[in-house]
Amino acid sequence: MKFSLKFFLLILLSLGLYACGGGESESSTTDSTASDSSQPAVAPVAELSIEGNDQMKYNKDRLEVFAGQTVKLTLKHAGQMAVESMGHNWVLLKPGTDVAEFGQASATAKETDYIPASMAGQVIVHTKMLGGGEEVTIEFEAPAAGTYDFMCSFPGHYAFMKGKFVVSEP
Repeated sequence: MKFSLKFFLLILLSLGLYACGGGESESSTTDSTASDSSQPAVAPVAELSIEGNDQMKYNKDRLEVFAGQTVKLTLKHAGQMAVESMGHNWVLLKPGTDVAEFGQASATAKETDYIPASMAGQVIVHTKMLGGGEEVTIEFEAPAAGTYDFMCSFPGHYAFMKGKFVVSEP
């Protein structure tokens, strides 16, 4: 009985060693066009998603990309309330824009999806306003390296629905 148990354990050990690298080795090739730097390659497209809900909250307060990347951002309204009572959008602001000032000005800009015409020059990109269960995807090129503010411009939401969009050098 002891002999068969030892034999069985030896077989298991051999199989384990083989599975961990004891078999044929795979050769790795290096792309001759690849950079010799030790930094990881940057994906050409950064796919991001963020959700807003009926409690006036985004599920993320920080999004990160690399300068020059194509950003494919999906905003989903995870709540159930109508756009008229609990609409959400995602607005990326230029550096130096006062979030509170922009948010207060947006409260009277219903006809332009709560993007005030007087401050439209402070917006890098924005989504349309969404109601519960809706989603939208926008695509844009990431701006220069830096930290940018994002927010929801529906009246009063900027106080709770805001975050940082961090752009790093590749």
